[in-house]
Amino acid sequence: MLIKVVFAGLARDCAQHLPAVLVNLERLAGTVAEAAYVFVENDSQDATKAILTRWGAARPNFTLFDLAGLGGTPIRTLRLEYARNVYLEFVRGEPALSDFDVLCLIDMDDVGAHPLDQGQFQVALDYLTAEPDRAAVFANQIGTYYDMWAFRHPEYCPADVWFEVLESARLHGGSDQEAYERTFAPRINCFNPASGPFEVDSAFGGLGLYRLDWVRRAPNPYLGSRIRVLRGPGVQRSVLRMQQCEHVHFNQGLRQIGGRLFVMPGLINGERPVAMNFPASAYRGLPF
Repeated sequence: MLIKVVFAGLARDCAQHLPAVLVNLERLAGTVAEAAYVFVENDSQDATKAILTRWGAARPNFTLFDLAGLGGTPIRTLRLEYARNVYLEFVRGEPALSDFDVLCLIDMDDVGAHPLDQGQFQVALDYLTAEPDRAAVFANQIGTYYDMWAFRHPEYCPADVWFEVLESARLHGGSDQEAYERTFAPRINCFNPASGPFEVDSAFGGLGLYRLDWVRRAPNPYLGSRIRVLRGPGVQRSVLRMQQCEHVHFNQGLRQIGGRLFVMPGLINGERPVAMNFPASAYRGLPF
């Protein structure tokens, strides 16, 4: 099956990593029938915009959005929400991309610079397109699977791990480290690259491949925040607005209309220590 792929990503101040990221994209593009590129950049203080502009000048189906001023939005996930919805709406509505089959999202920093295996990329494409209800597949890392914020699985990680840490600290007290050990730490996993694909409710991990027929009818946009009403014994109810991983809401929409999502353990885009720890107090920076 000849596959046409749109490669998309967000770029800001990542000039030092872009040469390796773009080499990855060139190699992956060489395995598909046709490639297009959609990048969203904002407010870079380095050569990011110039590198992308120069690289894209010689390529058909290249689009670079310049969202100058977006950096003035102080909340990171709201910036990501905005930028991701830009490429989402463009890909859905652009006539030149109407016959493309797959949207490949790649992080354009050090995560996207890890050398990607063309064979495993083709395995992922083949798996994604083998059944009509497969909406997306996502990468894995050697060692600890790191993108826990985007990850949802009924057994491994059913909820927002950072909100779990916040709730544990609020309701049960103790140090941030103790709250982390009660909630986040048991969720950390390493997925054997030799094992088969497994279904999830959400994921990203720096590299995701989506069937565009699912993307075009996905009901949910990217969403980088949510409202929580805090409750507890003897606790006055209060309202909290909190950052959330913007991928989750989009992925949940695909699940709601019957799309199936999978992590591909053999699709490796990085390496992390097996005993990797996450900063226990990170949840404190998420409410706003």
